Amino acid sequence: MKKIFLSLLLAASVTGFAQKVSNKLTFQKGQKLEITTNMNMATTMVMGETTGNTVTTEVYDVKDVAASGATLEKSTKNMKLNFSLMGQEKSFDSDKPEDLKGDLGEPLKKMLDTKAEFTVDGTGKIVAVKAAESKKKEESNQNMMGMFMSQMNMGSAPPKAGAASFFKILPDYEVGKGDSWSDTSSYNGSNFKNTYTVKDITETDVVLDYTTGGDFTTKQEMMGMSLESKGNTKSNGTITLDRKTGILKQKTATSTTESNTNVAGQEMASTAKITTVTTVKTL
Repeated sequence: MKKIFLSLLLAASVTGFAQKVSNKLTFQKGQKLEITTNMNMATTMVMGETTGNTVTTEVYDVKDVAASGATLEKSTKNMKLNFSLMGQEKSFDSDKPEDLKGDLGEPLKKMLDTKAEFTVDGTGKIVAVKAAESKKKEESNQNMMGMFMSQMNMGSAPPKAGAASFFKILPDYEVGKGDSWSDTSSYNGSNFKNTYTVKDITETDVVLDYTTGGDFTTKQEMMGMSLESKGNTKSNGTITLDRKTGILKQKTATSTTESNTNVAGQEMASTAKITTVTTVKTL
């Protein structure tokens, strides 16, 4: 009986250890990762409701892999946009030459032309940046289209040495089912707190529940006027990682953002509700 008990105890110990996962990422040189983000938004403000949908496809090309990390090049492959803004129905598909020549083409084409190359360590932290995003993208935010795209949270921030990349999610220690941890992220100069909990670990996947929230302040120019927005945002969702490589497979989020924007001395309140599904596949 004692031997049976010890055997069961040993088996339980081995099983428990096997269910721990680390933040080690595995990239392959020449690998191409296609990331598609489908985002739906509905914003309510004094002028009425604005609705929109974007589908953005980015490609991360693994240029090199070394013991110290991997070098990645990020580019935008395609962007589709449909929205209703202040009574106007607009659509855009970057694969259509006629759309690139239209009134939406110029600001969005600048985004499509931007590439960034950077190096991450084995955990996904950015350690070096070869080419940051061009100034053209910043200029594209200085109009009504830029304001809308900012609300839709289109595009990720330019890579910055010392920051977490898109792929860094797990903490710098092993975690198992039920474990939780928190970190912070930055967007447009504002910091947000992210809290994660390991929901499940299977033979193929690591599943996390997460929440994100924080206050923000943004400033931008539109048609010669200065706009300052202050507010807060809250999100929750689920993340699925490939257990073997540590690379993100899917991320879902439901977000609510409440803000007040000062336009020429007048306050304009708005509430935005956004649902986002991001999927990653190897080409």
